[in-house]
Amino acid sequence: MKRIITKNFSPKLILTILMLLGLSVYANAADVIKLIVKEDRASCTGVAPQTCFQVKYKNSNGWELFYSNISGFNYKPGYRYVILVIRTKRANVPADASIYTYKLKKVLKKQKMPVKTGEWDFVVKHKWKLIQMNGVALEQSPAYVVFDKEKGRVNGFAGCNSFFGAYEKGDGKLTFKQMGSTLRACVDEDRNRLESEFLKLISDKTLKYDVAEQTLNFYENHRLVLMFGIAPLDKK
Repeated sequence: MKRIITKNFSPKLILTILMLLGLSVYANAADVIKLIVKEDRASCTGVAPQTCFQVKYKNSNGWELFYSNISGFNYKPGYRYVILVIRTKRANVPADASIYTYKLKKVLKKQKMPVKTGEWDFVVKHKWKLIQMNGVALEQSPAYVVFDKEKGRVNGFAGCNSFFGAYEKGDGKLTFKQMGSTLRACVDEDRNRLESEFLKLISDKTLKYDVAEQTLNFYENHRLVLMFGIAPLDKK
């Protein structure tokens, strides 16, 4: 009986069955989805405060927060994208992580969107407290920044010392110039490290920025380096 079954199944047929089984397993593990990605990010909270893509799926009624990264996707603020993404289910899901990984398959459309009018007017009406730096959430950070639109000046507090300087704004970028600070000694090591890292990031640097709801975000080489949360502007 075993010999008869073996003769009825040729090597070619067996190979075809194995290939179909393999394709079936792969299809269950990964699929391709279409996403519309909005031109600006929004503040969100995963393991820590961060910014997320805003996306629409096939059946979305409105923009939805997208907490994961998309490998190979060179996102630039100010552009709206239509993309195809390979979504793969993880075999072993790390703690506090998505059950899927995402990889860019193809950019179908990239469209430059009009700059929002009045965005900078919103920024200059508030004091912005530093809540994240180089990917690390800062719960009790004393650092903050304030922008003076009329004078083109920037000032604030870096952790131990006050800082000040000028800025130039244009095309989604902000250039910090002629930066200086007071010279008060800092005995708190944590504040000293905070101040040193913060001032290094803004001293004579040009950074891309965007405003996402209640956060002001700065990017260096498309990497989020500074996130500020909105705070009431001190009355003079």
